[in-house]
Amino acid sequence: VRFRIDNKLRLIDSDASATIVPPGGEEDSFAGAKFSSAVLPPEMIKRIDTEEQLEEFNNYWESENDADLKEKVEPKPYKKQGTVKARYVVKSFRTDEEGKPVKEGLPYELKRASENIDLWSLGVLAFTLLTGEKLIPSTRDDDCASGAAMHLLKSWGTQPEV
Repeated sequence: VRFRIDNKLRLIDSDASATIVPPGGEEDSFAGAKFSSAVLPPEMIKRIDTEEQLEEFNNYWESENDADLKEKVEPKPYKKQGTVKARYVVKSFRTDEEGKPVKEGLPYELKRASENIDLWSLGVLAFTLLTGEKLIPSTRDDDCASGAAMHLLKSWGTQPEV
């Protein structure tokens, strides 16, 4: 949903949907192939804690040719007093020629599409509609504006360690 440009509500990115497969279903359907990070729930955010995880993540996306996508998925540093304390990414993935997720090489498990993800996003939308403000600091494309915004989202409802 885009709200900021001219204060008109626009439903966008309908192609970002994923099928919710019931438990025991025969196929997999994952959230995160296409996303707006500021409306995702905390479990869709991965904290990159080690250089090994960072290298694994960067290697996974190395072959991606779409410069805009590479920029969108790049790890966002969270800094405290000028020092990088952590990096955050969305649990996103590439797809192969058949549209199947490429899981090998990711430093995290993919999240299955679920009602929980949809309900969180609906709550974010309701907050925006009722207050005229964003729940998480975000860009005009509804992506987290910084590593600090991703840290806030990942830490939602918890005591952050950093």
